[in-house]
Amino acid sequence: MNDWLKTFLTLSAVLCLISLGALGWLAFETTDAPVQSMAKLEPLPKKKAAEAGDAKAAERMAVEAQAAALAAVGAAYDELQRKLAELNKSPSVVKNELLLRFNSPEALAAFRNRAGLSGIDIVYSDARLKSARVRYRDAAKMAQELRDHAKDYDNIAPNYLAYVPGLPQEPQTDPNNAGGSVPFQSSGLEMINAVGDRSRWGAGVKVAVLDTGVTEHASLTGVKVTHHDIVNDHQSYHGHGTAMTSLIAGRDEANGGVAPQSEILDVRVADSTGTGDTAMVAEGIMWAVDRGAVVINISLGAAGDSSMLRDAVAYAISRGVVVVAAAGNEQANALSYPASYSGVISVAAVDAQGRQAYFSNSGQGLFISAPGVGIVSAYSDGKTVIGSGTSQAAAITSGAISALLSRNYQSQQIPNVLTQNAVRTGAPSTQVGAGILRLP
Repeated sequence: MNDWLKTFLTLSAVLCLISLGALGWLAFETTDAPVQSMAKLEPLPKKKAAEAGDAKAAERMAVEAQAAALAAVGAAYDELQRKLAELNKSPSVVKNELLLRFNSPEALAAFRNRAGLSGIDIVYSDARLKSARVRYRDAAKMAQELRDHAKDYDNIAPNYLAYVPGLPQEPQTDPNNAGGSVPFQSSGLEMINAVGDRSRWGAGVKVAVLDTGVTEHASLTGVKVTHHDIVNDHQSYHGHGTAMTSLIAGRDEANGGVAPQSEILDVRVADSTGTGDTAMVAEGIMWAVDRGAVVINISLGAAGDSSMLRDAVAYAISRGVVVVAAAGNEQANALSYPASYSGVISVAAVDAQGRQAYFSNSGQGLFISAPGVGIVSAYSDGKTVIGSGTSQAAAITSGAISALLSRNYQSQQIPNVLTQNAVRTGAPSTQVGAGILRLP
């Protein structure tokens, strides 16, 4: 067989397998059912060709295998386009966007150089994560990029929407949790032992609040806040971010935050409806780490896993940052993302009687619980509100961690300190983690 033909055959077969592999990943990311095994083109054994004893027969067999390889590549290309079309029908993802993780920073750099030629916009990329958030206008060109450069990709996934969690209707019976609903009607400081003079709690500690943005409020007067708007839609701010910030660092005498001397990095990753996406959360994490955050509070979540978000969380943790995330309010037996990730301080909500809140998600890996029913906080337009959610529980926990760090605890000690001092309730760890947050 001619050398060029053998080379072409080999490259065709490899391209086929890589294309089908990338397609399989995309199918796994966008469906609930397990990915069905795909037929793979088996290269023709050289021994079999030799045994034919006929050079022309061997040549014919090679050409047939080559044709099969090319046909499989074409089928994968068509299937990629179909999967992209299916993906855009999902209500839980950002349409016409993908999150791409590359095998190396060099592969990412090469993609950056060629993306514009295919009408692919790079919304965000970070060489440390070897990842890019892209928006495409032409599904056929996006599929061609994925096929033609499949060897450069380590992961192809959708950009899941991330939300400020709402509250479901209180159920009459809920097998997943204890169903607590008694309100605190305060900011819950007594339960976690945040009492006495807290005027210096949080001093020297930067806490990033990845949320809907922080607006001016009387309870935040004197709190140092640095603003960064990733959404940048020029719309009004949802009040959720202001509420979370007040629970961390608010200075209201009656219902202030846990650690009022904390410095806040306000990172807006969700819009006026409380909606963002996992790529913006990942970008916000990297921005916060670069600016010295030692605690990152994420009181929102997504239903789907994202390699970009997972890698950003791991990056932050590897640099000594404590990442705190809300478990979610869906009454589900699984934690939201990023609360699900290893190393994250995932937080469930309890009511004033110490029972798991009726809305609070349960799940393996849940770290701790904190007050989250009937919590008083600041809000936009100068308002003060009473709200409930694992969002509030997470923010209170972030404030407590800021207080501990200002008392000379080290970030690597925080998980053990929280676990050792948590108040056990007798409920399963899947419902309340190690117990209810309590400061030493």
